[in-house]
Amino acid sequence: MNENNAIEFVLHGKVEGQEITPRTIGLSQFNEFNLQVEQFISGSQKLKLDQVHVEIAESSYLLRALLPLVVATSLEPDLKLMARQDVLGELDIRRAEVVQKWQARAKNNPDLYYEVRPQGEGFAKVRISRESDYRVGEIVPWVAAEKYLFGEITDMGGTQKANIHLKLDRGGKILLVGAAQGYLRDQSENRLYHKALLHVRAEQHYKTGELRNVHLIGFMDYQPAYDEAALDRFAAKGATAWADVPDAAKWVREARGG
Repeated sequence: MNENNAIEFVLHGKVEGQEITPRTIGLSQFNEFNLQVEQFISGSQKLKLDQVHVEIAESSYLLRALLPLVVATSLEPDLKLMARQDVLGELDIRRAEVVQKWQARAKNNPDLYYEVRPQGEGFAKVRISRESDYRVGEIVPWVAAEKYLFGEITDMGGTQKANIHLKLDRGGKILLVGAAQGYLRDQSENRLYHKALLHVRAEQHYKTGELRNVHLIGFMDYQPAYDEAALDRFAAKGATAWADVPDAAKWVREARGG
């Protein structure tokens, strides 16, 4: 991308018969559109956008973003893909979600449409409206999967829909796992705030590995292969024993002859 790696996002439409402009756009719509633009630019990589500068111009509601090179480079493949409309399965997952939201909104409002206008050469202007048909093509992004998830249960239950809040052991992400109320009610073991191994079915994104629509099949018996308290005691003894060695790894290498 050139021209300072600029890209324009435009919201066209009417509110109560009046054209949307920077002066007439409602606060909620302003916030929603700007947030969606941010999500589109940052994508699932959650690129830092501190160096992205924006301008707001007339011509409906136009937000012009000046992107640093690293952000522009990340966007470039998806912007080129969007010349086709059967690409939702190939786009970055977050960008595909934004496109789906815009298209759904436009199909419910004949006066509303969106444009994405990369300013560099080799990029087509994208229009998302009630006539557009952005969809999943041959590549289906979400596939059915069964997984085993390990982590700490931080909450479970629910009045209408039962679920489990599982803090994954790797990364600490909180994952919402749907569950049958009867199954949770019949659990004799107190699992809240304890580590657990869950057998689940879910949909998994083929690119990112992200899970959605996660549902519990069952709790699995999990017995740690070590005594955590004993391990902590041994670690404390080891730290004391090696306290006067400034570089333990170097000492081991030298003891092994380099």
